[in-house]
Amino acid sequence: MYDLHSSPLPPRLKSPSSSLVNAPDAEVTFQSADNVLFRIHRMNLTACSEGFSPPENSTFDEIVPLIETSSTLELLFQFIYPRPPPDLGKVGFEVLAALAEAAEKYRVFAAMNLKCLQDHAEEILLHGLKHGIRKLVDRIGPLFLDIPLEDFLPKLPNQFWIP
Repeated sequence: MYDLHSSPLPPRLKSPSSSLVNAPDAEVTFQSADNVLFRIHRMNLTACSEGFSPPENSTFDEIVPLIETSSTLELLFQFIYPRPPPDLGKVGFEVLAALAEAAEKYRVFAAMNLKCLQDHAEEILLHGLKHGIRKLVDRIGPLFLDIPLEDFLPKLPNQFWIP
């Protein structure tokens, strides 16, 4: 479980609020790395995630700072509420990767199995190779066994080329 700590919200701080995730009667307020506020119902956090540990007596004059950007949290928190999930079909890989990371980190169940990532298998493999994420490479690598080597070799990071 990810431990969250709240901090008082300075009265002069006027952070923008999310337009999609901003329940006026919510008990918990999160703040993104770029200072956007998200007001979430505690009941939804408890029911739909395992990783959020909201302070027991949270109020609107307290915030829980998170390190993710507002674009990531805007998507993630939409999976907390009982509504259709956001359309991720036109979302870029970097945003999807950040969403997948946040979903795993905070254990937001509905967002943890993002089927749209399958459309980015090549980017995911190259990301894993570039950053030495062996577990990721091992899991996605078998999808590329049918691709001719000459089609894929030019895309590999330089450290995988043998002179």
